[in-house]
Amino acid sequence: MFQDCYKNNSTFKKTFCWVGFNKATKLSKPIKDMNKEDEFSCIANWIMHKMPKREAVTIRFEVSGQAYQAKVGHNGQRLYVNKPILTTVVSEPTLYVWQEEETYNGLTADKIRSAVQRANLINRQKEQKAAQEIMEMFTRSE
Repeated sequence: MFQDCYKNNSTFKKTFCWVGFNKATKLSKPIKDMNKEDEFSCIANWIMHKMPKREAVTIRFEVSGQAYQAKVGHNGQRLYVNKPILTTVVSEPTLYVWQEEETYNGLTADKIRSAVQRANLINRQKEQKAAQEIMEMFTRSE
């Protein structure tokens, strides 16, 4: 998706204009109750229509079980997107961790950043647990 932006010299808005998030019921639905597709649509829609100028947030998405992220910012005149990077190699990565009350209508850049930070903590714990399990496998075989 994001690579298409670069290949076609297209903008974030043009590439993601198809991302639908226009049902009134979704606007007040807690983001934590959404599936990953609706969650991405919610954030992409917020970025395109509500993100303040001179602001930047991280948007995350999953491709083939791998979690990627890209920084999306508004420089005052247009949106820009950094090249997507792999965030973690754990299986079943956590993209965001939302608070109960967070909805599209109340979304802010700070809330998105906080959701990413909480997800980073969970992913680090998963990585540490996986590393510990591998170490235990090697110590048991001795």
